[in-house]
Amino acid sequence: MADSSLHKVRLASKGKQTAQHAKNVGSPDLLNALVVASYGRHFLARDAEGEIWQVYGKGKRRDVAVGDEISILPSGDKQAWIEEIQTRRNLVYRSDALKSKMFAANLDGVLLMLAISPPYSTELLGRTLTACKHADVPLTILFNKVDILEGDQETLDAVELELFEITLGEVPTHYISVTEHPQETEALLRPLLTDKRTLILGQSGMGKSTLINLLIPDALAATNEISMALNAGKHTTTHTQMHFGDAGLELIDSPGFQAFGLHHLTEADLLNAFSDLRDEGNKCRFANCQHKREPDCAVKNGLEDGTLSPARYELYQMLKAELEEAQSQY
Repeated sequence: MADSSLHKVRLASKGKQTAQHAKNVGSPDLLNALVVASYGRHFLARDAEGEIWQVYGKGKRRDVAVGDEISILPSGDKQAWIEEIQTRRNLVYRSDALKSKMFAANLDGVLLMLAISPPYSTELLGRTLTACKHADVPLTILFNKVDILEGDQETLDAVELELFEITLGEVPTHYISVTEHPQETEALLRPLLTDKRTLILGQSGMGKSTLINLLIPDALAATNEISMALNAGKHTTTHTQMHFGDAGLELIDSPGFQAFGLHHLTEADLLNAFSDLRDEGNKCRFANCQHKREPDCAVKNGLEDGTLSPARYELYQMLKAELEEAQSQY
């Protein structure tokens, strides 16, 4: 069963190969591999031959994300230890006072899926935008289930305005219906995602899995094959999985989330993610202006005359307060 399943996985996972996928010349027992799934305490990695390994790490080697390039040391039947994590191009993750949750590494982009039902969270949108800016990873918004708003132009206009106020129109935004207009959705997204590694984020119920199965029809089947072969699918609702499609398409599915802590950012990181507030704040009378009640505050003036977005200002102040509280506890 395992051999048959792994053979099918190899056939389904002929995505783009990375330059590091080869045996280490200096250490013949080591293999280079790509992390393709995270189950919390253990991970799955794919080697150059398409073989799937169940891998484990010790100490800092447990801080592995899907998309990581790693060196592994085989220790048994399709099991191995993580020996080294290669330098990452980027990493998108969230953190709170207690722990960090890595989403994925070495990304070409992030897709954030929103919808009118269940209601999307503008706060989570702002936090995702901040995390992507900090990681220097391009963000794209997919507003799904737009068919629900058919004939309700007023609500759609309100949504568009709300998204613009948070993103300043700097984030590509597409309005789609995966279930009602699948062909149009696929025609729109394939050129944007081909030959790229993309992380898909969103609250539960936004349509992430439906979209992945549209773009990679055998994605769910491949996931089940891996889970059955390695007995790793007991908690599939909480795992992160990379799926491989045609033409170098790589999609990373992550669990739906309701919180997105950013405790790993410094106040300077946060301010750089809000460049509009940063640049306007440079005009303030006081260098350490908190943009609250200080006189001659350019940020407050910008909010009053419509130059700055109140939604972005409120989010910035919320995140800043969180960081200050977190720092006071350490």
